[in-house]
Amino acid sequence: MKKLVFLILMIFLSLPAPGNSAEVSHPELSRIKAKELKQLKDKKREIILIDARDSGKYNAGHIEGAVNIHFDPSGDPNARNMTLMALPMDKLIIIYCDSEDENISAGLALELYDLGCDMDNLKILSGGAAQWKKQGYPLITAGN
Repeated sequence: MKKLVFLILMIFLSLPAPGNSAEVSHPELSRIKAKELKQLKDKKREIILIDARDSGKYNAGHIEGAVNIHFDPSGDPNARNMTLMALPMDKLIIIYCDSEDENISAGLALELYDLGCDMDNLKILSGGAAQWKKQGYPLITAGN
């Protein structure tokens, strides 16, 4: 019996500690420039545009046609995942946020990938809403 317990203990101790194991790698996330998104919109291409910011920022000004799916990495993803699973994942999905490193957009894109969306259908708007506005393209408010 002592040998069995010792063997189990040795196996347990040889396992990597939580958080120290190798991270699961995801394919590289593609970026799209504001100018390219504007061209797609002008050509009336069928795209799904997601604003990953909170509803206050979305209501203050968002890209026309964008739906608001707030990505809060500390929140419970279950309700958000139900919304994400309803998206047509065979369409081009472009996500934007306000963070300079685009980590909010990337987090939402990786959730979509984990739900089965093909990485070829996912893009992140480089520079997000700020870059869109900097290029002189309009943001609309919730009242418009």
